[in-house]
Amino acid sequence: MKQIVDKVKDSIDRMPTLSPVIHKINEVANNVKSSAQELTDVIQLDPVLTAKVIRMVNSAYFGLSQEIKSLKQAVVMLGINTIKNVALSSAMLGKLALKGNTALDEQGFWKHSLGVAVASKMLARGRGIDDNQVEEYFIAGLIHDIGKVLINNFFPEQMNAIMERLGDDGNGDDILTVEKKVLGLTHEEIGIAIGKKWRFSNSLLYAVGRHHQPLMEGPSALYSMMVCVADTFAKSMAIGFSGNSRVEPVPEAVWQALEYDEARVLEILSGINEEIEKAVVFLT
Repeated sequence: MKQIVDKVKDSIDRMPTLSPVIHKINEVANNVKSSAQELTDVIQLDPVLTAKVIRMVNSAYFGLSQEIKSLKQAVVMLGINTIKNVALSSAMLGKLALKGNTALDEQGFWKHSLGVAVASKMLARGRGIDDNQVEEYFIAGLIHDIGKVLINNFFPEQMNAIMERLGDDGNGDDILTVEKKVLGLTHEEIGIAIGKKWRFSNSLLYAVGRHHQPLMEGPSALYSMMVCVADTFAKSMAIGFSGNSRVEPVPEAVWQALEYDEARVLEILSGINEEIEKAVVFLT
């Protein structure tokens, strides 16, 4: 088992890095003194990324009443934090293509991820979280399973074994236990390692690394709890397929902390399919 764990760690080291432009975007966006022009100047260092951002802000996802023709206009209209998240999601997804001969379907995987992203955003908005922050919940949901991408691409035999064990009858061990038995590490642990390499914020790190066992306190706890609930409901609503369809119950402590119940979540997510259709632009 130690041999496999060492190979996983080596594979994480071989994962592609995000471009220096992305790190600079994060740096500028996280500085409260930064201006729209400063963020525009940094993004424009990458012409391909600039074109993607403008295309995405003009999509139905944002539903703007006028066409955005320049990056500066996009930043002014949507805000620094939203444009940062659009750029970050675009850059990350470009590094996360599923490869290899496994039973994990790429289209189904990303549809599930998109469903969790949209659900996380809707739940955050339903809780009254500021519009400048809800996109951060979208990103958290979108990348919550990035650890599975590495397992799929570098360890296809183990990925198939994990999926087979989880797909028997819906009973038995949970996904983290199965992954630990087969691989020695879980997709959450692998996701955290990738996130540290890519310099994720703590909020994103905990969404990736604690969505099955959410944090219950601290500034990042809300992200891991929201993604936990969103992931559960995306599975229960059969939105895509992330490698297993087993619906694990939301811990009671999470319901209490969020002051939600199942009925309230279903009410908030009532228009989720339409919102997912609008968000497909993130995958193209």
